Amino acid sequence: MKLKLLTTLFSLLASASIASAQVSDSLKVEKLEEVIVTANKSEQKNIEVPVAVTSINAKSVINSRLVAISDLSGRVPNYLYQELGVGFQALQSIRGIQVFSENPAVSTYVDDVNSLDILAGGFALTDIERIEVLRGPQSTLFGRNAMGGVVNIFTKQPSNKTTGFIELENGNFALQRYAAGFKTPLIKNKLFLGVNGLFQKRDGFMKNDITGTSSTDASLNGRTVGGEENTYGNAFLKWLVTDKFTLTANVKTQRDFSNESGFFVSQANETIALETPTVINLTRIGRHARNITNYSLTGKYRTKNFDITSISSFQQISLSFQDIDFPGIYHSFYNSAIGEKLPPQEVLSQEFRINSTNTKSKFQYIAGLFGFKQVGYEPSTNLAFEVGPDTYSIFRNRSNNSGYAAFGEVSYKILEKLKITAGARYDIEEREATFNGFGDASFIGGVFIQTNPDQTKSATFNAFSPKASIMYSFTKNSNAYATYTRGFRAGGINAQGGLPAGIRQDFDPEYSDNFEVGYKTAFWNNRVNFNLAAYLINWQDLQFFNNVAPFTFVRENVGNAYSKGIEIEANIIPLKGLQVDFAYAINDAEYEDFSLLRFGQAVPIGGNKLANAPKTTFFTAAEYTLKTSENVNLLFRAEFRNIGGYYTDIQNDLYQPTYHTVNTRFGLTYHNYGLFLWTRNLTNEKFLAYGSADTSFGRTSRAAMPAQLGVTLSARF
Repeated sequence: MKLKLLTTLFSLLASASIASAQVSDSLKVEKLEEVIVTANKSEQKNIEVPVAVTSINAKSVINSRLVAISDLSGRVPNYLYQELGVGFQALQSIRGIQVFSENPAVSTYVDDVNSLDILAGGFALTDIERIEVLRGPQSTLFGRNAMGGVVNIFTKQPSNKTTGFIELENGNFALQRYAAGFKTPLIKNKLFLGVNGLFQKRDGFMKNDITGTSSTDASLNGRTVGGEENTYGNAFLKWLVTDKFTLTANVKTQRDFSNESGFFVSQANETIALETPTVINLTRIGRHARNITNYSLTGKYRTKNFDITSISSFQQISLSFQDIDFPGIYHSFYNSAIGEKLPPQEVLSQEFRINSTNTKSKFQYIAGLFGFKQVGYEPSTNLAFEVGPDTYSIFRNRSNNSGYAAFGEVSYKILEKLKITAGARYDIEEREATFNGFGDASFIGGVFIQTNPDQTKSATFNAFSPKASIMYSFTKNSNAYATYTRGFRAGGINAQGGLPAGIRQDFDPEYSDNFEVGYKTAFWNNRVNFNLAAYLINWQDLQFFNNVAPFTFVRENVGNAYSKGIEIEANIIPLKGLQVDFAYAINDAEYEDFSLLRFGQAVPIGGNKLANAPKTTFFTAAEYTLKTSENVNLLFRAEFRNIGGYYTDIQNDLYQPTYHTVNTRFGLTYHNYGLFLWTRNLTNEKFLAYGSADTSFGRTSRAAMPAQLGVTLSARF
């Protein structure tokens, strides 16, 4: 029955697109911009890509005030964002595929540089060219951790045109957000400079209450919790060495700081979080500081028939935290001082690729090599746990990882309207961890005591990621496709000593196989874009923690899961000046037959719904632009999002009911100046920003931000 309905829908839409192609070009109407994406690591029209992709252009980013990745929740079908207090401890879920771990299940790229692990997340969004979200596994071209999909962010680069902007923003919770940017040719047609920066500061919405804690410090009552200060900078230098060869150097840096830290803190359970979202009970109020810098150099050599691209990058991240009430009091520590800055995490990566550019050829290809080296200090395993006055139990873990991959993809038009694609990738990863076990080290009275020496363990993993698709073109603006893709998440090493006999020190990669059919079309003289996708994902060898001995938890490959659903997106210009956007998704996702070990008991998980996998997501937005005079334009925008109910935990015990939010933005522009009023969560809906992923350890939860409102002044030239 479903197949018959889909076939009928395809036929009706194909007929509509053919009829719309006959509309006279002389008709003076507004049209939707042509959507260009890089889902295959080269620029293509979205309608010609056999993958479900949501693309948000620069205009939409600005008009919808999309200032953080969290703003993608619901706007992208089957996308959900949660975070534990800070942007660098976030969980992204696409089609129910997600995990809260140092190795995420959704891969994030910023200007072609991969954020290799969770600590690299949370970059500020400003001066954005476009955001693409590839839904479903994408490891053939994007490699490790692209099990659920890829978030691809592109910032604006300089050109021959001198441009600039200034944005000044204030709002409730003492929000200050100031951004500016400038781009110009230093030597026309040869050398270009672009710089932009942002300063953002906001108070937390929670107030502390020491009731029920061990603290007797009344001065902590009423203190704000959850605020943060962010400073971000981005600089490009682009050099056209010849008419065929281009070099682009880029530096991005960001500092996140708080002395009222929300890092890892939460309320005791979901009932407290939802009934009193602005109250939190902490024994101490902590601080955190993270610094991240990305350096990249991109070289591109263009010929008539192919491009050669080289992307070299180096990333450095440092982190410190102190007095974090999780519960229990935690501090960063590695060598000598409580709350000290951890040694910097460093990632060096290199990618070479070649891709065809002759669009008239029936044969298209892309091939490449990728490698990385990483030295890491994951924060949840590099810390001091406070066990008494000036007495701490120490945990340390230094990882030394490297990986290498070869990948390729070819497509061929076997008929004028029929194209087939095949691709594959092979990854090898070598991982090493140096760590201590429980009770092996302590810090007492300012003296570091190592009872037992650190241990070093290593392992090697490999992964094969194939891809295949077939696409049929009804017209140049109407395509149907069927695609198979695979994703994988890297294996690793359990940084635990003294494991029981028979328990592995390492764990294998996990995989996701995606079977997808879809339809993409543009019709009514390009006033309507419509995309439809149906999918089935088989998720294999899931990595979960098992309690294999008292106080000993190790990650093991425990079982499988599945996710299936339908996604619809549409963009429509029904009248001059009015655009309506629509996105809807249905998802059904379950764990298959396996159990987890918790405190000597087997906890059955099979048949439970996937955690953080909403049953539905719905988004609609209406934006109306009215030109009242030659220099004055009015903007009216309203958004409605509905996130269907879901469980946050694998036991299916902590449930987030269906909720909705309303966002608005109204304003005017005069010449190049703008004044806008905006709201977020206008109806002050109460819902969870985070819920415990495993309720056998407690039901800790954290409420989402209450209603926000503010004003933005802007100038562009």
